[in-house]
Amino acid sequence: MQRFVAELSSAIEKVEFEKSWNGDPERGAEPKVEFAFSGRRVSVVVHSDIAHQWPMANFHRTFSAAIRRLNGLCNVRWL
Repeated sequence: MQRFVAELSSAIEKVEFEKSWNGDPERGAEPKVEFAFSGRRVSVVVHSDIAHQWPMANFHRTFSAAIRRLNGLCNVRWL
């Protein structure tokens, strides 16, 4: 299991984000991911095992792309 926390420069609705996330044609067969939104903060749990972890830089890029499809001006800061 991997955990990430992001702070967004503006609030994004969870339902809209999940549509953007699930609609990404470039996402492959990555592990299941859960998102918890609290204001501008997003907690992420990636259900992966030690041998098949999602590389952090790739996850950050994929997450940020999903955010930017919804709001091109929203910045993501990783905590």
